[in-house]
Amino acid sequence: MISGQKLKKLRLLRNLTQKELAIKTGLTDATIRNYELGNRSPTKEQMQKIAQALDCDISALTDHEPNYIHEFIHIIFDYEKEMKLRPLIDGSTSALLSHDMNFNDFLVEWDEMRKKHYNGEITDEEFEDWKLSYPKKSRLLRRGR
Repeated sequence: MISGQKLKKLRLLRNLTQKELAIKTGLTDATIRNYELGNRSPTKEQMQKIAQALDCDISALTDHEPNYIHEFIHIIFDYEKEMKLRPLIDGSTSALLSHDMNFNDFLVEWDEMRKKHYNGEITDEEFEDWKLSYPKKSRLLRRGR
């Protein structure tokens, strides 16, 4: 299901009006408005058009809101084999360890972006844009890794 809040945030980050996004996607501005308000949900094809127009991955527009921690835990279980995840416990510190290079690259890049944001090298808007645009704006993917 589309997140109207994420759609609006990405649209504004791209400096587009609802009408401009509608033109880029072949939809109407009323349709875009209804998606942003949560009154309607797009088809998969419409989601792909919107993601392409906003230069983001379709998952950036999706509402990912586990209702409680156990839903997130089961997501980890679901991807345990594929992402080669395992818990890492070191004294009082707990972490998630992965042997998947793509996931590890993401973690490295995320840490770098968080540090840049914390140190004032990038703005709140730039950090949010990076997160919402991931993986399209990933420097590691752009290098062909």
